[in-house]
Amino acid sequence: MRVRRSIVAIASALVVGCGPAGPSATPAGGPTPGSVTTPTPGTAASAPLPTTAETILVGRIIRMDGPGVAEAIALAGGFVIAVGDRDDVMQVADGSTKVIDLGTNVAYPGFVDAHSHWIGDRGMMGLGTPAEAIQAAVSRGWTSITETWVDQVRMDELRALDAAGELKLRVDGYLALNLPGPSGEHLGDWYLVYRPGESPSDHLRFPGVKFTIDNGWGTKFWWTADDLAAAVKRADGAGWQIASHTVSTEAHDMLLDAYEAVLAGGPNVHHHRVDHAIQVTDEQLARMKAMDLVPIVHLDGAAADWVLEADYLGHLNEPGEPTAWLARWRDMADAGLKIAGAVDAPWIFPDFVLKSDIGRPVDQIAGAMDGVGRKNTEIPTWVLKQLLTVDQALAAVTWDAAWAINDIDRRGHLAVGTYADITILSGDVTAATPDQIRRMDVIATIVGGSAAFCAVAAYCP
Repeated sequence: MRVRRSIVAIASALVVGCGPAGPSATPAGGPTPGSVTTPTPGTAASAPLPTTAETILVGRIIRMDGPGVAEAIALAGGFVIAVGDRDDVMQVADGSTKVIDLGTNVAYPGFVDAHSHWIGDRGMMGLGTPAEAIQAAVSRGWTSITETWVDQVRMDELRALDAAGELKLRVDGYLALNLPGPSGEHLGDWYLVYRPGESPSDHLRFPGVKFTIDNGWGTKFWWTADDLAAAVKRADGAGWQIASHTVSTEAHDMLLDAYEAVLAGGPNVHHHRVDHAIQVTDEQLARMKAMDLVPIVHLDGAAADWVLEADYLGHLNEPGEPTAWLARWRDMADAGLKIAGAVDAPWIFPDFVLKSDIGRPVDQIAGAMDGVGRKNTEIPTWVLKQLLTVDQALAAVTWDAAWAINDIDRRGHLAVGTYADITILSGDVTAATPDQIRRMDVIATIVGGSAAFCAVAAYCP
């Protein structure tokens, strides 16, 4: 199936020149707020957790952990040190603890963007500096972003930003194994000089490598099946997670073949991914389920906008190429896969323009629930059949997104020992319509217990 998408094609051609001269399994779709879902969180702390809270938030707190809703949460030393009933949590307070009553606002695990290029491709959306890109992300409520195409130059820039204390949020970088279009030139195994999960600090981490397999149309391929299989085997054997750019079903087949060879029926311990899982055949879905792969999808209008472009649907008229292959969010959830939502900034933005109402976690949640596009507001029946519940949509930017970056112990839910990463919104997405969710404001974005973004001072540590 040779599906075409003009924006993805442009991205493939331009992305290199855009940037600087650079546990326990959960139920399908993730845990349900209010349910008793108990993962096995580790602790990110290298020393015992503090016993006295620096900050306590009191109010409605969605944990994405069991039990799903708490009355209070205590933060200290960059971690959660207590969460649960208000009276119990207040036991870790003393005279210096700042207690914040959330009022009608609601706290969530810090939102995780599982596939984007906020910093590296900032120039494409008119942002001149890394600081502007970082501010754009935290002001929208993201506590973690991925940089899903990092060469040595971009890695050096991220390291310098981290060393200077300028990363206000957490960044997970995926090291590029080849250029996108127009050449697709292979960069070799340069990543092997680093350790898997290389982490200069708790704000910067390099968990995986990135293969760009095809162009935006699925008509050109930058890897042969044999070369891809060999490179995937080397990366997996060295302990690296694998991310991808796979638009066409041919590219999906090539990637799935490579994964089957290295997993050999065993568990997907590195959480290997299928990025841009826009169209997936029944056979491919079954193979993804068998290997417990992580589909990365773009929920903000992706179905209604991308696949309704003339250059996209116009090539779905060949026999055996049904629209039922497209945007199979619900099918993936029903198969038990953990669906990670991703902005893919700036490539998902119409005309690459970063507007105030785009690129937000609330857009991903609402888009998953109603399928409404920004350009095409008439939603096809096949899109309506693939909508997610609010719990599944919320998991896509918390629990499942943390799974997608292979850091579920520390992110994506709120439990003792997880990072004190919290996003406070002006409403409760679990009791709202998609339109109401889109109108919610970010009150504060808290990373490691400190406010990376603060719209209302009274609610910020």
